[in-house]
This record gives sequence, structure tokens and C-alpha cells, in this order.
Amino acid sequence: MNEIKNTFSTSANGIKTLPIRPNNSSARRDTPVAARVRPLAPSRRTFTAQPNTSEIKHSESGFNFKGIDSLGEPVKGFVQTTEAMLASKELERAGISVQSISERKSGRQKNRRPTSVELSTLAEQFGDLMEIGESPTQTCRLLSFAQTNKILAKALLNAGELVINGWSLSEAFAAQRDNKDKPLFPITFICALRIGEEVGTSSDSESGKSKSAFLLTLHRFAEAEKKADSIRSKIRSAMMYPIAIIAFCFIVVAVVLYFVMPKMVELYSSLLGGEDAQLPLITRIMIGASDFLTSWWGVAFILALIFGSFILMSWAKSPEGGNKLKSASLRLPGFGSFFRNYNAAQTLRTLAMLSSGIPSMTERFLVAAETSTNPDYSEMLLHVRHRFMTESTDLHKLFVPYPFLMGKEFAGVLMTFEKTADMQTTFHNYAKVVETRAERELEAALFWLQNFAIVPVGIFVAFIVAALYSPMFELAGRMSK
Repeated sequence: MNEIKNTFSTSANGIKTLPIRPNNSSARRDTPVAARVRPLAPSRRTFTAQPNTSEIKHSESGFNFKGIDSLGEPVKGFVQTTEAMLASKELERAGISVQSISERKSGRQKNRRPTSVELSTLAEQFGDLMEIGESPTQTCRLLSFAQTNKILAKALLNAGELVINGWSLSEAFAAQRDNKDKPLFPITFICALRIGEEVGTSSDSESGKSKSAFLLTLHRFAEAEKKADSIRSKIRSAMMYPIAIIAFCFIVVAVVLYFVMPKMVELYSSLLGGEDAQLPLITRIMIGASDFLTSWWGVAFILALIFGSFILMSWAKSPEGGNKLKSASLRLPGFGSFFRNYNAAQTLRTLAMLSSGIPSMTERFLVAAETSTNPDYSEMLLHVRHRFMTESTDLHKLFVPYPFLMGKEFAGVLMTFEKTADMQTTFHNYAKVVETRAERELEAALFWLQNFAIVPVGIFVAFIVAALYSPMFELAGRMSK
């Protein structure tokens, strides 16, 4: 084969023209150093051997990994898969050279029920995937691999299998149970799936565009769940401060009564004698409380108090006790108005979502009653449903006895619905108004609670300090005379 000649520029260094032979040429000539092409920077990418996944084959919580990405940078994280080989292949497709892979240890309970945040996220993702045309079985499969909750991932895979076997999507999800054999998904979620199956497309009340009913109803469900979770988070975070203050107060009182007060009594007894042995009344009260708590009767009283607290907590968690507490919460001073607006908003959102695909008014009230978390609202909906079935009168007349639960403006909202026949938009807009009102009332109630919960604690601590030091001031006054 003839040689192929390539000429380099010789203006700068005076380098001769050198022939370049093909790869199969046996002869080889050295290329001048100035003509060699050098990279701008050495590549930092390293190639490592694939990790040994033979020892780790299966993990319900996923796998942690360490490796090198396509830019040569070290990277670590976790992959939510159940098979080690599948995790390794997924990382290879992502351009990561895996150095090590290990089972991910999950600190959370494996078989716990999904939280409201997990359900709302699942609803949004499910609606988005159905909107772009994914099949229900493929949607269930894709979302199952993305779940960190074991029981939720298994339920999605099982629902997908049932759909393949001829079940409808709502029936497949309604058949899922948790480890206590209770329905895993709430009724509102099942109804959202049912509406998506039966309606197909629906008009968005906010944008006016026609969208998938799956997208609209599941997003409405997710919005309601997120709003409820946000309010619960605000209550929990706001209650941490007064609870911490009260707990600290109890610890201080226990230390004073059990350890400090007996030592102070000995000191006062040694300093005071005769007529001066009479201690102030406030100090004698503290001494009596200390003597009682350090006796066997005091120990029995504390144990009974702890036992009674456990009994009360168990009763509050029972269905009967929980319903009584929820009913009483509607009439609490300061917080009662918030709880009423909160439950009214949840009821309105449920009815608005159900109205987009369930034509029967009685079925809407029945589902809303079953999903209500407050027994008073559930009884109200069932009573309205019964009267609607038997009397067939206007709704604003049926809700006349319930302004305490739904608000005084609700009668006007019902009249607007009866004129427009659009329950979805009317109830949804009023739910936003009620939620805003509930958030404002919650902020006001928590402000007073956080700022004034310390007042009785401060009075109690001042009582203890006065009981400890008043004998010393009295003794100093007598010594000065």
C-alpha cells in the first residue's frame, strides 16, 4: 500500500515533512515531540471492577452505593430496588461506575400504613402518568418501584396484577389491605379512581380546559391531603414549646421536692428554735407536699397517676373515646371555631370532588359521611341524605339546623349551587374560604397558647422559690432586730 503523506507546518519550528504510514505498516518512525498532540488535562475518570453482588441479592429497603460518575466525580446514594443485580444495572445505565453496593438499613417500620404525604404524592404521580397516556398496569408498576414504603409498593404491584386479570382500577385498589386487614387506601382515593374511569375527561374549574378526570380528581385529593397534613404539622410544632416548658417544670418540681426541700428543712431546723421554729405558711405547704411525695402514699399516688394516664391514652385511641374527644373539640374555647372550620373544609372538598363524577346526590353524601373524621359531621351528612331521599326538598332547607357546623354563609352557598347546578366549583371555592379562616384562627389560638402557657408555669415556679427563701428573709429580719 502506498504511503499517505501528511505535512505539518514548519514556519515556527522548522520541522520536516514526515510520512505517516498506515496501521498495518511494519515500519515505524518517531514523530517529533513538537508535533505530538497532548490533551489539555488528564482524564480523572477511573475504571473499577464491578462490585460483587453475589452475597447481597435481595433487600426490601433498597441499596446504598458508592461510585464514580461520567465526569469522574465520586458519588454516593441509594437505589430503590429489591434486587442487587438490578440496582447495579440501573446505575450502569445512569453512567455510574459502581465501586461498592450494600443493603440499605431502614429505620422506619416496614409494614406501617402510608402517611397522608405519601398518599398525596402517589395521587399526583398517578394522575400525571395517566394524563400522558400510560396504562394503569404500567403506572402501578412504575410507581411501585419508586415507593419507600414496603406495604404501599406491594399494594401497587398487586393492584396492577388484578387489573391485568380483568378488575377495574378502583376495585383493584379497594381490595388492598394492610397488615391489620383494614382498607389501605381511603374511600376518597378509590372514588377519585372510579370517577377517572367513568368520566374520562372533565373541565377544570380554574383554567376552563378539558383535562383527564384522573388528573383533576387525584390532584384534588392530593391537595386536600396536603392541606390537612400542613395544618396538623403546624399544631404539632406549636405544641412542642408549651409541652417542653411544662415537662421542664415537672422535672424541676420533682427535684426540689425530693432532694432540695429535705435539706432546706434540716437547715431551717438547725437555725431556728423556740418561738422562731414556726416557718412561714408557704414553706410549710411545700414541706407537707415534699413529705407526702417521699412517703409510700406519695409513691402510690404517682404510680396511680401514671397508670391512669395510660388508661386515658388507651381510651382516647379507641373508636368510642376518639369520637367523644373529636365531638368535644368542636366546642373547646379558643380552638372550637378552628376545628369546626377545618372539618367543614374537609367535607366541602370531598363533596366537590365527588360531584365531578358521581351523579347521585345520595351517594355523594354517603361517601362523604364515611370519610368524615368527625362523628358530628358524619351524622349531619347521613341525616341530610335521609331527608333528601324521603322528602326531596331543597338542600339549603335541609342544612338549616347545621349553621354551627358548616357556617352561617353555607345557606347562601347552597342557594348558589341550586341556581348554577355546579357543586364542584361552588363547594371548592367556599372550601378555600373556610380553610383560610381556619388557618387564621389556628394562628391566633396558637399565639395565645405559646405566649401565655408559660404564665401559670412561672407562677408555680415563683411559689416554689418563695417557699424556699422566705424563711431565710424572715430569719435575717429577726436577727437584725
